[in-house]
Amino acid sequence: MHTLDPRQTSCFLTAIQCGTVRGAAEQLALEPSTVSRNISALEKRLATTLVERGRLGVRATEAGELLIAFLSQQEGALDLLQSEFDALAGMKRGKVSIAVGEGFVGDLFDNALAAFLMAFPDITFSLSVGSTENVLHQVVSEQAHIGLAYNVPKAPQIRVQTSCAQPLVGLVKRGGFYDTEQPFSLDDLAAMPCAVPPKSFGIGAMITAAEARQGVRLRAVIETGSIAALKAFVRNDMGCTILPRFVVESELSAGLMVARSIPRSIFPDGQSSLIRKEGRKLPQAAQLLLKHLKSMSAFT
Repeated sequence: MHTLDPRQTSCFLTAIQCGTVRGAAEQLALEPSTVSRNISALEKRLATTLVERGRLGVRATEAGELLIAFLSQQEGALDLLQSEFDALAGMKRGKVSIAVGEGFVGDLFDNALAAFLMAFPDITFSLSVGSTENVLHQVVSEQAHIGLAYNVPKAPQIRVQTSCAQPLVGLVKRGGFYDTEQPFSLDDLAAMPCAVPPKSFGIGAMITAAEARQGVRLRAVIETGSIAALKAFVRNDMGCTILPRFVVESELSAGLMVARSIPRSIFPDGQSSLIRKEGRKLPQAAQLLLKHLKSMSAFT
C-alpha cells in the first residue's frame, strides 16, 4: 500500500460521521451508490472490512477506527508541516481548531478571540461547541488542537495546560419568586424547579454525583445542553439553574440574575480547564492562541 485515494477516504469518513451512506451522499453531493462504491473500493484496497452496514446505518469496525486514527494523525502532521513553512516565511498565519463547552463561548469571544485577531489577523479558526465528553473526544482524536471544558476527568491522553477553580452557584431571577438572600442547600434546590445540563456535560456530571451522595433528587423540569436555554429559564422566573459564575457574568452585571453560593460539601469546586492532547506538537498558530487563552475569565 503506497497511497490512499482521497475520494475513497472522504466517502468513508463522511459516512461514519453521518451514520448513513445516504447522509454522506447528501453532504458530499454524490449519489449513494457512488459513496458505497468508494467505500467498497477502499476496503478492497486495504483488504479489510472498514464499516458495519446495518438496518439503521453504518459504523466503523475496529479496523475502521484504526484508519480514522491514522487519517487524523496524517491531517495533524500536515497542519504541523504547514505551520513550519509559515514559521520559515516569518508569517503568523494558519488555522486553529478549537473544541469548547458552550459555557465558554461568550468568554472566549469577549476576552480572548477579539484581541487575538487584532494581533494576528491572518489566523483563522474552526470552532466546535459541545459537551465535556465531546470536547475530550475532539482533542484526543486530534480533530481539535485545543479544548475548553468544565470538570474534565483525568485521562492519560489529556494535558491540562491551565485550570482554575470555578465553583458552581445557584442562579435565579433577581427579585423573582425564587430569589432569596441565603445560600442554597441541596434541599433548597430540590424544592424548586430546575433546568440542568445532561450528564455528558461536566456540570451535569457533578449534579448527578451530588444527588447520589446526598440522596436528594432535583426537580429537573428541563434538561438541556444549551446554555442559552438555561439562562432563558432563569430570566423568565421559571426556577433556578446551576452554573459557574463566569458563564453568566454579563447577566449578573446587568442585574438580570442573582448568584447564590452553594456549600462546597455539595459541589466540590469544579475546574475550568484549557486542554490539549498529551504528546501532540501544536502548530505555531495554535501555540500562540494557547498562551492568549489564559487571559479568559474562566482562568482568572
